[in-house]
Amino acid sequence: MGDRSIDRTRMPNRDPRTVRRARRLRSDPTPAEHALWRELRAQPDMHWRRQAPIGAAIADFACLRAKLIVEVDGGAHDHAAAERCDLERTGQLEALGFMVRRIRNEEVLHDAKRVAEELRAFARARLEAASREKPSLDRSASPPPPAPPPTASEEGRKPSRRRQYDFREHETAEIDPATLVLVGAISGAFGVKGEVRVRSFTAAPEGVVAYGPLYDAAGRVVLTPKRWRAINDGLAVTGPEIPDRTTAEKLKSTPLHVPRHLLPPTEEDEFYHVDLIGCRVETLAGEPVGEVIDVHNFGADDLLEMRKADGKSHFLSFTKEAVPHVDLVGRRVVISPIEDSAGEPDDEPEAE
Repeated sequence: MGDRSIDRTRMPNRDPRTVRRARRLRSDPTPAEHALWRELRAQPDMHWRRQAPIGAAIADFACLRAKLIVEVDGGAHDHAAAERCDLERTGQLEALGFMVRRIRNEEVLHDAKRVAEELRAFARARLEAASREKPSLDRSASPPPPAPPPTASEEGRKPSRRRQYDFREHETAEIDPATLVLVGAISGAFGVKGEVRVRSFTAAPEGVVAYGPLYDAAGRVVLTPKRWRAINDGLAVTGPEIPDRTTAEKLKSTPLHVPRHLLPPTEEDEFYHVDLIGCRVETLAGEPVGEVIDVHNFGADDLLEMRKADGKSHFLSFTKEAVPHVDLVGRRVVISPIEDSAGEPDDEPEAE
């Protein structure tokens, strides 16, 4: 028998009627579902399933390994009754540990390949984040002490199935603010039920909600994404820390960060801004020039802002020609020879 990868993710018990209905839906997909499935099935490493029965629901697409569900919505989902039904079903799926992403038909039909690649990147980010957060097994540790016997008042009481959110789960005492990376910002409240409008700074907008709890600059959890949807200028996100609109309004302009170790590894010649800031700047001959204090992008190439020894700032285009070598281990950036006037503000115009 040849080697074969098997996805052993357990699924909730499925009603045979739900299974039969899922099979019928697979045989009659919408044009958007057909186009997206053609792209997703070309990603064998993610093990996507279409019309997947999960509990009492049938997900349009599901990556069970990443606990990610994708719903492709048409115009029928714009009505109030349909929105309430979608909201209820999303809650049921989230109770099973899944994250639900909703995509419009038009977006898929316009560029199904791009949508599939974004979903793959999003699913991989969730897998990597989950693997980093998984605790190691210490076999030398002693087993926990047995639970004390129930008191007389507790005997006969049925255990509650509802899981209360415990903010202590995300205690931030060990979060070093210096290791946080800016990935977005709360730009205001959205609606009246505690949603916030989030502006994403990640390559794919939905990447901002892929890494779990989001922290402020001091290392405190301000938002743990539980449900989100795309809107015109970002994402509308809900989390247990924001119960109402009043709380959401108070968080306007709050920057959102994630710990550096949760971010996926970069490709060759790709760098996170946080890794460049603080690097010393040297010439090809090893002569010190200054220090990188920020990274900017005003619509063209990325620009390194460095502070010279005289305290003045200098902007340098972050290209292979201008910056031939970056040594993150040694915390140094090697640059080609530059003119003293490059990147400095223009001189005052001469008088006529």
